[in-house]
Amino acid sequence: MEYLEGGRFGRITKHLRRQGYEKEMEEILYDSKNFPKLKKPEQTKYVETVMGRMDKSIGKDNAERVLIECGVQCCGKSWSSFVKRIWNQSESINDFFIKLNEEEEKYNTQFTYDPNRNTIAVERSKCVCGLINKGKPFKTHKGYCKCSIGHMSVFFNTVFNVKEIQIKQSIYSGSDTCKWHIQLNEFAQQ
Repeated sequence: MEYLEGGRFGRITKHLRRQGYEKEMEEILYDSKNFPKLKKPEQTKYVETVMGRMDKSIGKDNAERVLIECGVQCCGKSWSSFVKRIWNQSESINDFFIKLNEEEEKYNTQFTYDPNRNTIAVERSKCVCGLINKGKPFKTHKGYCKCSIGHMSVFFNTVFNVKEIQIKQSIYSGSDTCKWHIQLNEFAQQ
């Protein structure tokens, strides 16, 4: 059976295969070739449907691992180069966050660094995910945004030593904003 391999959605296909779920892909992605023909809001609904199929077929934890790897790929070299450029232009960690917030304003994103706790809080008031952001929030399978953990991991590990990343809430699981908590290791700077 053939599945959609290209574009943002194709990342799901590729990571299911890479993680050894070739057999389960038939149950999860049997109609994925129709995805590009769907209107944007229908694509978002279809992604939610695929999330449900993944949870049922490979389990919630395995589906989450697939999504995190999709997020790693989504970040890619352009985002890591972006954060590295800002880091290299900054005179201090505080200067870095000032510049990062200025550049990320267009993405409706705010970063807050707490040096005492060695943490970063990230809040975004608008979804920037090009795969789902034209549809309605998910009603049933709300785990999709776990992919952002992979994205944030690549992004922040480019300039810091990250201990843990948690997504606290997301717009597509029904919240007004997306929020992440990033715990840095004791020696935060790379």
